[in-house]
Amino acid sequence: PGGSSDLMARLLQKTIEDEKLLTQPMAVVNVKGHFSIGSAQVKNTTPDGSNFLILHLALLSGEVVDPGKGTSYRDFEPVAMTGGFCLHHIVREDAPWKNLGELVTAAKAKPGTILFGVNIGALNHLGGGFLERATGAKFRFVQVGGGSENYAALKGSQTQTTMLSSSEYSNYKAGGMRSLGYTGPTRLESEPTVPTTKELGLGYEFCINNYWFAPKGTPKVAIDSMANALEKAMASPALRKVQAERASTVEFLKGDAFKKHLDDTFKSVEPIAKSLVSAK
Repeated sequence: PGGSSDLMARLLQKTIEDEKLLTQPMAVVNVKGHFSIGSAQVKNTTPDGSNFLILHLALLSGEVVDPGKGTSYRDFEPVAMTGGFCLHHIVREDAPWKNLGELVTAAKAKPGTILFGVNIGALNHLGGGFLERATGAKFRFVQVGGGSENYAALKGSQTQTTMLSSSEYSNYKAGGMRSLGYTGPTRLESEPTVPTTKELGLGYEFCINNYWFAPKGTPKVAIDSMANALEKAMASPALRKVQAERASTVEFLKGDAFKKHLDDTFKSVEPIAKSLVSAK
């Protein structure tokens, strides 16, 4: 609870129920641990149109970084894409590194000694791979989990850095967190002192979309019904207002356009994901 997928799912759940966009109520079920656990549960459930998965880029990069988990985006029926978000490079407020350059310098001076909390194969892990590739730094990636678990690990000094989405950071920064850099295209109005990775000369952005899937064999009428409800919910002024407050976007794709986006995105992240595998 409190992670980027959970926040998006609950916002859409409320909008769908408030505007009566489905004939049945939605229940959001969080599955703890590695993202592959929840993915496998949905993959293996009865394809009767009542079970869906909301995830993100982790389902694409994870099959490269951790193929033993055995879950690919191709194992599901694609439903829709609902909005996106970018991430922050995070440390504790009392960390010795005052900017991203200092963190990178320390990681290059003593490779593999700075503990970087991640969910193996997921967003924070891939984001760390982008930082390593851009700078030559080497971190020690430690399996922790999603945003809320990484916040707890960082706060408890079990790790020294991680990445959080913009909405997660806004939730947790009062707990003693500090952002060293934002991976979006421009600085956030809510965080005007935090530079972007491009401003810092790192040459990349790292922004993510939320993806909805159904088990293989789910009836098309159920997939279309959910996709249409999500599309209407994403057009809601109330939802768009909350997304803007969270520095999150409101893009929407379904059908062939969504399938093409998945394939194109996999091709773009596969080289970074492979670099993380080779570094193990």
